[in-house]
Amino acid sequence: MPISFIRESIEKKEITTDGALTIVQKKVELRRGSVHEILACDIYQDTIVTFGEATDVYIEAFVTPFPVIYSEMDFTVGLGNRGPSAANDTILFKSILGPFNSTTRTLMDSNQFPSPQIGAGPSFSFYTPFVYFTLFIHHQDGLPTTINNLSLSFMLKVKSSKATVVQYGLGMIRERSVAQGINLMNQGRTIPKADNVGQVFPNWKYGGIRPERMLRGTEARNFWLNYSADSSEAMLDTANLRTYIKGARTMASFDQAFGADDVAKGPIPDWLRFGLNRGLVAGPIRAQQPPRKLADNGNTLML
Repeated sequence: MPISFIRESIEKKEITTDGALTIVQKKVELRRGSVHEILACDIYQDTIVTFGEATDVYIEAFVTPFPVIYSEMDFTVGLGNRGPSAANDTILFKSILGPFNSTTRTLMDSNQFPSPQIGAGPSFSFYTPFVYFTLFIHHQDGLPTTINNLSLSFMLKVKSSKATVVQYGLGMIRERSVAQGINLMNQGRTIPKADNVGQVFPNWKYGGIRPERMLRGTEARNFWLNYSADSSEAMLDTANLRTYIKGARTMASFDQAFGADDVAKGPIPDWLRFGLNRGLVAGPIRAQQPPRKLADNGNTLML
């Protein structure tokens, strides 16, 4: 399982822009027939980059196993054709740098995925025997101008392990499929504020807790004793038992206590239905089971 340190840079003294998106890319080959695990990844700005105009410019930097395909989604207002989001499975590393323009005299701000803390340790695995270092440079569309003194360095620590033919082939097929560009994505559910209250916790705006019913102490003796799933002792007749169970299963409105009130039995809480024996759930009370006696070692005694 050899570990490789890949140190690459993208350096251009001058780039003439054409349109609103400039793409710069570099390809590095890895061992074939292996699964590659990213142990660490980082990006470093070697120079202060300037642009030929006063408008702001931003850079999307990617490390991927396949070439990056731009989309029809906007990076921001006026800057379109952004690359895939960091959540895309084809992204091994992504950093957004900027802004810079003709008056820039400092290094760009950097925002990266994974974060520096996570990126310093093992993160993603892939099978494709290549990595592509790609820059999407977003700028205002206008007359051709220049990006000056561009120099970014990448460090990639990769552990390569031998993979079986099936594992390697399936991994390559999946990664090629995932790498197909998403032209437009629109996902995520929008919930109006007024509709959010009752969807999960219906009592949130009514005090935070649902009222409860309490079993009357004088009626508790009329309930039954639950021994186990296959052994129960009837404490009252079938009709009374069904009264309790039916009351415990009664539907309640969103702001009312679960259960029901009975004229003779009083309040019947919903928790009486928890852990019912199968006979009580499916039909009448079963016949009394023969008693089971156990020896000290747990063996059943035959009587």
